Amino acid sequence: MEEKEVLKKLGFKDEASLQAVDQLKNYELNYVDDHFDLVEKNKAAVQNSVSRLSDTQQFMPIFYYSVYGRVIISGWRALLNVNANSSNKNEPKSLRHNQSWISAKSDENNASSIDRLMLGKKATVLIDKKEQEAGLSRLKIDRGHILGKFSNLLSQIEQFLGDEQNVNNVDIYPQFKRANENAKNDHGQLYFEHLIGKHKDTPIYYEAEAIFANFDDKVPIGTRIKIVKIEKEDNKYNVAPDEDAISFHVFIPNCDYAEEDSKSVLKPENTVDDYRAFFKGGDLNSLKWK
Repeated sequence: MEEKEVLKKLGFKDEASLQAVDQLKNYELNYVDDHFDLVEKNKAAVQNSVSRLSDTQQFMPIFYYSVYGRVIISGWRALLNVNANSSNKNEPKSLRHNQSWISAKSDENNASSIDRLMLGKKATVLIDKKEQEAGLSRLKIDRGHILGKFSNLLSQIEQFLGDEQNVNNVDIYPQFKRANENAKNDHGQLYFEHLIGKHKDTPIYYEAEAIFANFDDKVPIGTRIKIVKIEKEDNKYNVAPDEDAISFHVFIPNCDYAEEDSKSVLKPENTVDDYRAFFKGGDLNSLKWK
């Protein structure tokens, strides 16, 4: 699919608008087929992030701060394939987190909202009177994990968050199947997670983050994923010299991005403004459906 079509489905008129997104401004974007490759503008930032983790602190949240001082957990930094000495049961006193973004932004009473899906209820979309009479059409959006189950860290994260938080309330978001699942010719999130699975004996630094066009949006526009090969020296982890051999850094657009897909439920005449309204408010009726 052409980049301009992907940008439209994310609610942007051009790549410059996507590049201006706060969570992406520190990276150079390069569109490749159906996703974006990312390049760090500050190379030292990678090693700084790796240095924050250890065998006794295997993961940390990624915080997204608004200009008004509000904060949400938008993702996770983690060490994979290492011999952890702690299960991260105790949260450092200096670390703070607010209510999860899913709980904070949900409106369970709105029948045309993605909130019902995120709260574990049947996901449906009202299309028109004729469709309503025939029954509700299933919407092809998943409860996608930011940090996948493959990491084996979700139970530890739940302990880390404490009794008042459920890990799913922090780690899942509404994600189109094409962006979440692995298809034969598509680079969904699962495609990159499978690449990690091919290096089970290699210590890896991993980042997964939900990206919002604006802090107050209900639906993220995609997932940023980074994998870096690391090595241990003097009880500290560092970026490995040959990290390019298995490393990648990508932004996966949260859209039904196949150019020709008979299973797609989205109409081609949806506009940039239609998609922007969907990501902003989470209202399914912002979009047009078959």
